[in-house]
Order: sequence, then C-alpha cells, then structure tokens
Amino acid sequence: MSRPLVRMIEKGEGVDLASIRGEIKDVADMLAEYLNNYYWPEQTGYAKHSIMGPVGKLIGVMESGRFESKEALIGFIINIHNNTSRVKISKEAIDILERAVDKLLEIRSKTTTRVWVRLLRELDYAVYKYKMKRIVELAAQKAKSKSGGE
Repeated sequence: MSRPLVRMIEKGEGVDLASIRGEIKDVADMLAEYLNNYYWPEQTGYAKHSIMGPVGKLIGVMESGRFESKEALIGFIINIHNNTSRVKISKEAIDILERAVDKLLEIRSKTTTRVWVRLLRELDYAVYKYKMKRIVELAAQKAKSKSGGE
C-alpha cells in the first residue's frame, strides 16, 4: 500500500502579510521615485529589463541572497547606475536607495524565505507598473503637445 500524498498549504507562515504588503508598497514608491527622477538610461527601451534598470538588478540580488549587507547592496546598485545612466548618481538618489534597502532588509528579517521570494516578485511588478504608468503619461503629454494641445 502506498503512502498518501500530503499537500502543504502556505498561509503566510505566521507573518502579518497585510502590514508587510503596505511596507512593500512604500518601498515600491521609493524605488519608482528613484527611477523616475534620478535614473536616465543611456539607451531607452520598452522591455521590462530596460525599464527597471538598476532596481531590477537590486531585486534580483536580494532574491538570490548574493549580498547580505546594506553597504554591498547599495554599492552594487551605484555601480550599475553609473555604468548605465547618462548622469552619475546623486546624493538624493543614494538616500532614496538606502531607505528602500533598509526597509527591504527589515522586511526580510520578518519573513520566511518562501514569503520573501513571493514579496520580491510583487515588488518587482509593482515598481514596473509605476514606471510604465509614468512612461504612458509622458507619451500622452508629448502627443498632446505635438497635436497643438487640443
């Protein structure tokens, strides 16, 4: 006789996901602000990879666990920014990134690995949505100004 298959059901694993999702939204706002105001890529594109810029790399290294410290994460992102942006990173941009990384490290300490990976995926697409919304708004403004403001 075979053994029955046991199905594991994840219920947040003891984590208050509602409050953490609010924190993830705050981080998404910070990272979208950084992309909108401080990051100007050398080449523009409409692929998710190019739209996300250094933020996509940040989320990827946080998911993989490649770096553990805040300093290493910020240094990695500064390097990506300076190598792919038309303008060098500013103090204000670094401050935004530091606040976002602090918040992410705090969230990671409160969650399990399984929940953490899922939250990073949500963060990834939340930032992408905010950035795409901004791109569409700018395109609409440009089209309106070309047509004479009608």
